[in-house]
Amino acid sequence: MIKTLTKKRHEFRQQTVLADKSLTKDEKSYAIKLLNKDFDKFKILKNEGTKRICENCKVECLATVYCEYCVQNYLKTKFSNWTSGNNDIDNLIQKCQMETISPSKIIEWIPYNNLQKIKYLTKGGCSEIYTADWMNGRYGEWDSKENN
Repeated sequence: MIKTLTKKRHEFRQQTVLADKSLTKDEKSYAIKLLNKDFDKFKILKNEGTKRICENCKVECLATVYCEYCVQNYLKTKFSNWTSGNNDIDNLIQKCQMETISPSKIIEWIPYNNLQKIKYLTKGGCSEIYTADWMNGRYGEWDSKENN
């Protein structure tokens, strides 16, 4: 029942966007893309919905825009490329990466030298708080062919 309601809600949202005459073709495409990403995250989080076979790893996956297993496996191959210097933190980040549900939700260690425009913001309870720009930024889009 929930699966059907979730899918129907997703389809209704898509139809609403497509029927909106005030949106351009590009705006509709962008909105549909965002809806599909949200739907994928929900399906993975709830572990429900129609599965497909990933064209790269040949494993059944729930996401339609990417393969959650390809994302996790790619991140696993990069474990030896970084360290926080603290095993507990490294293990926590690696655990989070192996459970990630979306390329836009990946927890990463960001080395200090990958930050710019670092500015002091305030002093918190037991630390100082800074803001900064992340030079490389997060994963915005997942390219299965490039990241395999």
